[in-house]
Amino acid sequence: MRSRLLPVVILFILSSLLLTACNLPSRQAAQSTNPPHEITTANTPTPAPPCENQYFPNKAGDTWEYSGTNTAVASYTRTDTVTASGSDGFTLQTQLAGVTYSVNYSCTSTGLVVSDPVQQYIGAILQSPDTPVTVKISAVSGTTLPSKINPGDTWQQSADFDASSQDLNLSGRLVFDYVATGYENITVPFGTFNTLRVDTTIRVEISGLHILAGTYNTSAWMAPGVGIVKTEGASHVTGVDFTDSTQLTRFTSTP
Repeated sequence: MRSRLLPVVILFILSSLLLTACNLPSRQAAQSTNPPHEITTANTPTPAPPCENQYFPNKAGDTWEYSGTNTAVASYTRTDTVTASGSDGFTLQTQLAGVTYSVNYSCTSTGLVVSDPVQQYIGAILQSPDTPVTVKISAVSGTTLPSKINPGDTWQQSADFDASSQDLNLSGRLVFDYVATGYENITVPFGTFNTLRVDTTIRVEISGLHILAGTYNTSAWMAPGVGIVKTEGASHVTGVDFTDSTQLTRFTSTP
């Protein structure tokens, strides 16, 4: 039983603070359920800069504020701010539950890649002095957010980790399976938006023990020029079942 304890704790804190890891792009009024119209010209288009992503604006100073509700930890708020931005990457700083932590993103030809998916989701817990678990990333592969996404697209990212506590040490992998399901109009405190819905299944796998510790299923609604405006998720771990939801309350874009 003890061999199952640590992965369950990891998934629990991952799920309870999950916001669906990508903050996104400037405010836009509700439109039809069709994707934004694209203008084409006869000239060969200039390739967009690697960091440019319609669902994740990343200029220094861009800030998102969210309100969340979790059946395990009640209500909470979260603020994300891009503190540094360059041609090949940027840094996102998060303030949550009185804890501040940062996550680095790199910009590639395929899209945005977060350097530490575990820190991305549970940074507030890992930075707390009371946390009994230490998690280190040994390898990351795949893409966090592609440069272009259309309904029906699927992609994946995985992260190998080593987790330890006072009682035991384990290695494993977090696997993020994404699918873009379609366009939907969504209303949140910040406004009404035409969004792209992305469903995600996060699996926690434990190496050597051949254990699937559990899964977390979440949906994120992303608005061009604004980013994630809403998320809904549910944990599927025996004895650690709960739901989580977030809504965008404010987004400030740097000119």
